Formats: sequence, C-alpha cells, structure tokens
Amino acid sequence: MTDGPNQYSLGDMGMSPEEATSGEQIHDVVGAIDLDGDGRVDAIAYDRDGDGVADKYVYDSDGDGVADQITLDRDFDGRTDFAGVDADGDGYLDTVAVDTDGDGTLETTRESAG
Repeated sequence: MTDGPNQYSLGDMGMSPEEATSGEQIHDVVGAIDLDGDGRVDAIAYDRDGDGVADKYVYDSDGDGVADQITLDRDFDGRTDFAGVDADGDGYLDTVAVDTDGDGTLETTRESAG
C-alpha cells in the first residue's frame, strides 16, 4: 500500500478557490468552486493524466470543509465510471457505484460492512 494519493484519494478541502487552484494538490486542478458563498471550496475538478481535461471530481456536500463524495473517469474515456460517498466522515468511502461493463451505467453498488 502506498502512502501517496491515488485515484480514490479525496484530497484537502476547506481552502479558498484561489488557494485550491494555485497551491499544491493531490493532482493538477482544473477548477475549484465555492457553491454556497462561504469562501471555502465545495467542489474541485482534477486532471489525473495531464491532458487538461477533468477526470476526477470531489465534493464537500455538507460544507464542513471535508470532501465526502467523489466521481471518477477511471479509464479516461470521458465517462464517469466510479462514484463514491464517505457517509460517516472517516475519510474512507462507505458506498461506491461502478460501471463494471463499460456501458456508461453505474450498475454495481457496494457498501461497507461497518
């Protein structure tokens, strides 16, 4: 297991959109937005493969400054094929949905046992 960020890492939130786009992040940042006007980032779009196109999105759905949702284009084909939610705030995804057959539909859902 690696200590560095991977495609499923939620990353930091709670900073301003300017800090998110100019500071060091887990991947290159394509965009960051404050949706509720509190001055802190609520969503960040990342470019994991360096082509300038967002392929990972993380969200802070409850405004607490901690990312709790993620969507990914894992194979870089332009379609979301993974979505996950950290429902209890422990930093680990509790529920995930995956496109297992490549048809663009998230048909397989898994929830944590705990």
